[in-house]
Amino acid sequence: MEHCAPQPRTVKPLRLLPFLAAVALASCLLSCQKKVQADATQPLQQSFQAAEPEVKSAIETVNLNLKAGNYTEASRALAPIVIRPNLTDPQKQAIGIALQQMNQAIAANPALDTKEMYELRAKMFRAVDGGKRF
Repeated sequence: MEHCAPQPRTVKPLRLLPFLAAVALASCLLSCQKKVQADATQPLQQSFQAAEPEVKSAIETVNLNLKAGNYTEASRALAPIVIRPNLTDPQKQAIGIALQQMNQAIAANPALDTKEMYELRAKMFRAVDGGKRF
């Protein structure tokens, strides 16, 4: 009988495949993280705190819809406020953040950019800053 010396263990390439795939996936997920989305709810609430009750109610509707991802409904509620005269700078800035939040959502999901949504956003951009981009 021949005596076999223990062979050094070798790692088989196929056993490494799941491990390497997991490392690659984790690396991709860490490097592909989305940018932090704009959140207009707090700036809108704060900047319209002293507004008339109907405006405050509309802002509350905007915020609820922004949080729920109902950007068309948020735009519908925000548009009449945006065209009001005498908006303060903090109010304009908060509206700008809301428009930015909507734009980020549309960039992530272009299907959200319906004709109505496009027209509402265009109307609000023109009202807030004369049509210039934020």
